[in-house]
Amino acid sequence: MTRAGLPAGIRHAMLCAMGEFPPPSHHHGDPAASLRGCIDLHMHSSFSDGEMPPEYLVEWAAELGLKAISLTDHDTTRGLQRAIARGRELGVEVIPGCEISVKLSGGTFHLLAYFYDLNDEGFEGTLRDIADKRETRNRKIVASLAEHGMPLTYEEVLEEAGEAVVGRPHIAAVMERNGYVTSRQEAFDKWISNDGPCYFEKDTFGPEEALKFVREHHAVPVIAHPIWLNRGGLDKTEEYLKQLKEWGLMGLEAVYPDHDEVWTEGLKEIAKRLGLIVTGGSDYHGGKTKPHTTLGHGEGGGFKVPGELLEALRKAHEQAAR
Repeated sequence: MTRAGLPAGIRHAMLCAMGEFPPPSHHHGDPAASLRGCIDLHMHSSFSDGEMPPEYLVEWAAELGLKAISLTDHDTTRGLQRAIARGRELGVEVIPGCEISVKLSGGTFHLLAYFYDLNDEGFEGTLRDIADKRETRNRKIVASLAEHGMPLTYEEVLEEAGEAVVGRPHIAAVMERNGYVTSRQEAFDKWISNDGPCYFEKDTFGPEEALKFVREHHAVPVIAHPIWLNRGGLDKTEEYLKQLKEWGLMGLEAVYPDHDEVWTEGLKEIAKRLGLIVTGGSDYHGGKTKPHTTLGHGEGGGFKVPGELLEALRKAHEQAAR
């Protein structure tokens, strides 16, 4: 088997050990000057469903001139210490972050938690409980795929994930490697998307419970990619965000690659009316997920997160820590 055909977990380990991840500037040749002083508060590493190790993301951020980033892996913080350590070496601030899965009928609710205490065992313990429930869901998906004529073992999925928290992208990768689909996207589109025949919902927080959890641990809760709440346009989204504000929401991710100008500006106005802060991030995973978005900006450099948004996030953290 060629190296490219190996499970991601093994491939990442090999490349890191051999120093064979290409320099960020070689892998993504974007001009650093265009992002000087900008930030990116939403990205994923190989500890979640991203392709690159935490250190690589920090090194790339440094080359691009980003002054601060946040590693926001799904329901885990295990890659954060490595990212922070590399950030200290390169002069890139790495803000503690995590993207928490939340139950929501008819849409996708991901809650970004910023500036949590790295030594808070209660926060970490709850995330581990969520990861355990995620594994139960994943095993149901694998069993359902077998019933639909696509047998694969959970050991294959674990091998694909390596050190990461297992998620649907890892299942999709094994489906592709076994020849059941021609791409990971096809795996989602036909089988394991939220409305797919082999999908099962994670057993996790509801919205009010999730916001309470983040605030109890003195972190800043921010709604990720509000467009995917699927509330039915900006007006309905504002109504829902108003309810979330009453439960403790402090911000929304208005600057996001999937938001067009109407949504970006509309969400900024909603934030102003509701007294919420505005954040932004690329939601970078790697070349196979959101291929038109790279770290710090979108296709053609048309998406950037202004560095001044960081000050409002810091002030929100001061308020949350009281």
